[in-house]
Amino acid sequence: MRREAYFLHNDLDERALPATATERTEQSRVISAQFEGILDALPFYVLLIDSRHTIQFANRAFRETYGVSLAELEGSYCPKFVHGLDHNYPGCPVEQAIKGGPTEKVFFAKEHGRWLLTSAYPTGAKTKEGLDLYFHTTRDVTHQKEAEAALTASEAKYRRLFDELEDAIFVMSPDGLLQDLNPAGLALLQIASRDEMARVNLFDDLSVIDSDWTPFIDALHTRGHVVDHEVSFRRPDGTIVITSINASMERSDADRSGVIRGVMRDLTRDRELEQRSIVDEMTTLYNHAFFQSYLLTQTRRIRAGQADQLSLLFIDIDDFKAYNDAFGHQEGDYVLRRVGHAIKAALRGEDVAARYGGEEFVVVLGCDFAAALDVAERVRSTVEQLCSTVADGSVRRSVTASVGVATLGRDADVADQLVHMADQRMYEAKKRGKNQVYAGADTERPDADRRGETL
Repeated sequence: MRREAYFLHNDLDERALPATATERTEQSRVISAQFEGILDALPFYVLLIDSRHTIQFANRAFRETYGVSLAELEGSYCPKFVHGLDHNYPGCPVEQAIKGGPTEKVFFAKEHGRWLLTSAYPTGAKTKEGLDLYFHTTRDVTHQKEAEAALTASEAKYRRLFDELEDAIFVMSPDGLLQDLNPAGLALLQIASRDEMARVNLFDDLSVIDSDWTPFIDALHTRGHVVDHEVSFRRPDGTIVITSINASMERSDADRSGVIRGVMRDLTRDRELEQRSIVDEMTTLYNHAFFQSYLLTQTRRIRAGQADQLSLLFIDIDDFKAYNDAFGHQEGDYVLRRVGHAIKAALRGEDVAARYGGEEFVVVLGCDFAAALDVAERVRSTVEQLCSTVADGSVRRSVTASVGVATLGRDADVADQLVHMADQRMYEAKKRGKNQVYAGADTERPDADRRGETL
């Protein structure tokens, strides 16, 4: 049963609309608040229009697109509001439903460059003035149309496209049993032959990682198509592949069977390149560009009330230039990698560390000032413990770091100020003897040991 028909029989007739005009006389709304919530949750346009083509209700998707409130819409002449016409336009779904019952029509909207499915259904209910009410829905079916057009072309063109595309094209039954797979698909899934393919069930036999097929299957059954559904899986040779799948479901009304046609694109290489663009190769921490972007995002989340706390650590390896000059850049690179590893080891899973530049590092923490001090001291001590053994056995020199701490709202109001404050406190830690954490004069204790105990 279509979703619109389900709403019609289970919500509108039985709950939302009273049985008689007398019961509705004192009501100003044509649907209940409960049913309005259901319609507002739908991603496509839903309007309730009477037989005079007057809008009685429009759901949230429609209202947000046109930038109007429900109060502004109610009582509007639909052809005028939507199309700028003073009369019903030819092929109007509501007009066809008035004349002949439920109607559906797929058409190409040139002004939007999209395929749309418009429908109209009699509700069997009336307004208090006695006018018949109709559901009028509009859904974007562009992706579905594009997939159908590509996969239902003539056999010769389809097979050539099928065989030559670099993306994997598949055809399978609704329960996941593969029926057809192009050469790119055989290679992607590491299936030796088409005979072997016929025994493979994509839902059961693919070693999916950290997800399952439930959202994919649900979308096919509810919307008839899936767009950019991401699936990661482990191939027989052990390699992990990240894919994006577009698919559509075609059902047969005769025997209730059907077929799923789709395209599976390998995103692994793209993701690797994307990862490289945000990661510092030397330390495997995030790079400076990612840090800047992430910090701005987190400060905006704070301002929007989507997060509560934000602190920053600024870390600098003590005497690194002298160390580099004395033992060479290769030894210096090794120390940078070791410090990066130590910082990772000291952090919590939700903390984000990056190489700021040279021998400087930063850590973004989603915590308050007190918790940030604990993390900072853990970072300092871990660097000291893990980084003092270097690659060259003839070198015997300890590796330490100085750490500055700042918290948004306490020490700074914006991202740039936060970085500046943490940076300045790191330099103060160096002035006070290095290998320590500094978080401001108001956090000092008179009896503190200057080595790691400035707080």
